[in-house]
Amino acid sequence: PGPACYRKGGPVTVTDANLVLGRLLPASFPCIFGPGEDQPLSPEASRKALEAVAMEVNSFLASGPCPASQLSLEEVAMGFVRVANEAMCRPIRALTQARGHDPSAHVLACFGGAGGQHACAIARALGMDTVHIHRHSGLLSALGLALADVVHEAQEPCSLSYTPET
Repeated sequence: PGPACYRKGGPVTVTDANLVLGRLLPASFPCIFGPGEDQPLSPEASRKALEAVAMEVNSFLASGPCPASQLSLEEVAMGFVRVANEAMCRPIRALTQARGHDPSAHVLACFGGAGGQHACAIARALGMDTVHIHRHSGLLSALGLALADVVHEAQEPCSLSYTPET
């Protein structure tokens, strides 16, 4: 169903957070949302979904051993964005810093429809000075998915004593 702002009953997502923070402009999107796929993005749905999360977060903060101040809706939305950015930084760190390479010596290439919204913050977190946004960056995720080999991976637990035979 997509994010709450798609008007199809979806959960609150980073897209909703970006919409509430004003990082997405509903007027720039076509009217393809909702059950009839004829409505614009819904900032109201995003706000309502994030308000429910903010109430839950603030309730948790108030009931803790050291009650903290209440977070605003915008602070909760920015929390979504920060968590998403950190989740995108981790694999980059695993491919660079964990292998002894300095990411600051490289250029961050961004892709995906929302890549540009997060690229600068991710580059900053990784110490990079330059971000490259290809003119077709919004299509690169879909293209990569379409060109990728179909692979099935499976895992199963193994409980054996560690011996030369095993």
